[in-house]
Amino acid sequence: MPSLIKSSDPSCSEFAHESNKFISCDLKLSELNGGVLAGTVSNVHGTQIAERFSAAAHSYQDHNQLQRLSAASLLSEFSAAGYLLDIGAGPGTDFSGYHSVSQPADLSTQNSSTTVFAVDIALGMLQKLKQSYPDYHGVCADAQCLPFTNGSMDVIYSNLALQWCADFPAAVAEMARVLKPNGECHLSLVAQGSLNQLAELGLRVNDFSTMQALKAAFKLDTWELLEVQLVPMTVYFDTLKALLYSIKGVGASVHVASSTTRVSGSTVSASEFTPRLRGRQDWLAMQAKAESLRLPQGLPLTYQIVQIRARRRF
Repeated sequence: MPSLIKSSDPSCSEFAHESNKFISCDLKLSELNGGVLAGTVSNVHGTQIAERFSAAAHSYQDHNQLQRLSAASLLSEFSAAGYLLDIGAGPGTDFSGYHSVSQPADLSTQNSSTTVFAVDIALGMLQKLKQSYPDYHGVCADAQCLPFTNGSMDVIYSNLALQWCADFPAAVAEMARVLKPNGECHLSLVAQGSLNQLAELGLRVNDFSTMQALKAAFKLDTWELLEVQLVPMTVYFDTLKALLYSIKGVGASVHVASSTTRVSGSTVSASEFTPRLRGRQDWLAMQAKAESLRLPQGLPLTYQIVQIRARRRF
């Protein structure tokens, strides 16, 4: 594998070598924990997201129905080739059944298989990933500051992760930087209009970005948009408790709206919902509302998922 270090700190060079020389030292590297190369997170928003998803790592796969549904749709037109970057990798995705028929021309015959670099802001998620995918290169970093050299990746995959970025255009710019010319990104994100059932239950939800805003982050002098589509996805639950834990169990949570709070119908907040309920009567009332929404498949929770496939121009 060629050296792809863009080092501004000589002390990082040996450490980067241990990660197949793909790590740039623009992001300060701090520790090697359970086979995961970790970097510092500089902003409060990122630190909160990292802590929340690390705490959920042990239960994530018990509650990730939406993630599995979205992944199946996104992978239906995905080819794993060469150096693959999975952003917001969570506990990992099996790319073994999605290899490209023809590898990129610049790969040698000695390196014709896909090499997966799994990036997540939550160290706990990557430690979980390494248990299932020991050959993946786990890197704990922020999508808005990827520690890889320019033009180093052949393809990028990201499933239901980048909606958590405080600055999505910055993440798109980073993807453009690390992709090779003609490299593709395949993304799914939660968009505005999601989780309307939560608002009906009196739970406060804030706005996700619109599909138009997400699309606008891809500058047409840099990207060729191959596909942008909005795909509604509904998951069903036997009980209200299971529905709520499907959110909390993957690192998010909800809370009760106050009478003065505008309920807008999109992303969930980081606060707990349970302390805001005044007692058993509130909980029973919420359960009754939930039952009024029940369908034959169960209690529904609907997400608006934006899928974006784009190619990096020369």
